[in-house]
Amino acid sequence: MSDYTDNKSFSKRHIWACPEPKHNIATVGITDFLAEELGTIDSIDLPIIGDELDLDTFCIHLHVGSQIRHLRSPLTGRVIEINKEIQDTPSLIHLAPLTHWLIKMEYDDQEEFDLLMDGSQYSRYLDSLA
Repeated sequence: MSDYTDNKSFSKRHIWACPEPKHNIATVGITDFLAEELGTIDSIDLPIIGDELDLDTFCIHLHVGSQIRHLRSPLTGRVIEINKEIQDTPSLIHLAPLTHWLIKMEYDDQEEFDLLMDGSQYSRYLDSLA
């Protein structure tokens, strides 16, 4: 498992969000725990730039074999960028899930980060799942 000591915040659904508070922008991706749990990701459906996302609504769809895993937004806001490289080559996400991001969004409410776990809380959460 990874060392979760940087400035990312984590959801119980294994999504991370890394804020740029000066600009109310967050970079969003999946954790190594989720990447390992999923196995090989065949394709990724990302939202469209400009899409409005609400906290905890489905926004990203990962195709794994004959299944689709629907991921929920960790924050409320607007999509401002998608990672086309990951969309074109989803296997890259397994190389470094905590580095390879999926979307960037302009978030509406800094307090929503308080609903997410910091790295040490997320590590303890993972330990509780074992």
